[in-house]
Amino acid sequence: MKWLIPVDGSEHSLHAVGQAVALAATMNQAPQLLLLNVQWNVATVNVKLLFDQQVIDDYQREQGLQALQGARAVLDEAHLSYQYHISIGRPAEAILHYATAQEVTLIILGAQGKEGLTQWLIGSVAERVLRLSSAPVMVVR
Repeated sequence: MKWLIPVDGSEHSLHAVGQAVALAATMNQAPQLLLLNVQWNVATVNVKLLFDQQVIDDYQREQGLQALQGARAVLDEAHLSYQYHISIGRPAEAILHYATAQEVTLIILGAQGKEGLTQWLIGSVAERVLRLSSAPVMVVR
């Protein structure tokens, strides 16, 4: 059993982590937990004129680790092992790609994230993952 929990640092994603912990506690064998943070690709032509790629990579890694911090603390406190990964790209597509590549058996994600106006403009990440995923998806409110 391999569960993917996309995390953006929002309360909704932390709630999804909490639900994963509660669900894992009911299992005879703990699932393999994968945390994923997706950073938007900021390396546009204009940004690359101002910053070199290493600075951009460092910034995105720092932002990803910061977003993962709360989820990692929850899993550490529950004594559950996990792996984490930071991807670059559009969140829904990156989640779906990672889930397929890792052959996950369940995706557990929060109903809303930190998107705000972006969510209104391009649609809900949770809705897109739910609609396009080949793996079962648990959306946590």
